[in-house]
Amino acid sequence: MVDIVSKLAGKLNEPELTEPLQVASRALTALVEDSAYVGEVYSLGYDEALAQIHDFHRQRVGGIPALSFLIATRVRPGDLVDVRQEDASIVLLRVLDKSNLPNAEEALRVRVETAQRVSGEVDRHWDDRAVMDPTTHNMLSYAGVRCRVLGTYYMVNIGADDAPEFRLFFGSDISNYYPNRGLKVFKPRGSVLKAIINFRDPRLTVAAHDGRVPVGQVRYASSHRPFQGIDGVPVQITPTDLLGQKTALFGMTRTGKSNTTELPSTISRGV
Repeated sequence: MVDIVSKLAGKLNEPELTEPLQVASRALTALVEDSAYVGEVYSLGYDEALAQIHDFHRQRVGGIPALSFLIATRVRPGDLVDVRQEDASIVLLRVLDKSNLPNAEEALRVRVETAQRVSGEVDRHWDDRAVMDPTTHNMLSYAGVRCRVLGTYYMVNIGADDAPEFRLFFGSDISNYYPNRGLKVFKPRGSVLKAIINFRDPRLTVAAHDGRVPVGQVRYASSHRPFQGIDGVPVQITPTDLLGQKTALFGMTRTGKSNTTELPSTISRGV
């Protein structure tokens, strides 16, 4: 009964939006999937964000690899939002490393002491429920993640006032932040990750889908596991992305990129 009342109250509080604003709202909220929730931003700045993530949510989305994308927002999945408001935006993050929570030292002490209790027992791990009580297990399942702030997705009206036409834009920074306001964190997967990876500025003269060339698939790390939810997500570019740009050489770390670059240079000097 409480859930029903809450949902009805939420519907009553939804803003009355025109059709163009509703279309824009659906385009923005399509990037936020309820099942992709992983945690909360507890510290935000212009360059970095710190997020708190529970092991349950980390496992449910297939893990969070280093350098993977996360999104942080106050937009709720499936809700109608007025895209003209400040909160109607999505911050794009890239995972850098872990970040210690305030209880990190105490958590480490508990883990060490619990591990000592099962030392030599190959059939039990120190996180088994028979070894660690559920309350402690739950509290120690939270971990911090340090992220770089890459930019902000937001909707912009590129039409006239009497004939609005909203498009998704991306800015390579954040224009403002509030230190005492929370943001929900989600892990982009599947179609959402595809939309982020292949996003194109709508102001470009090249149409959104013209001349796109697939160059590969998303892969965050050498250890590529199927349950991560990023299998088959294509990466596409257009020839105009390369016009007037320097030559790019892509490759994994320690696979000979420098030697490959030096070889043509050596041949050129020899000639």
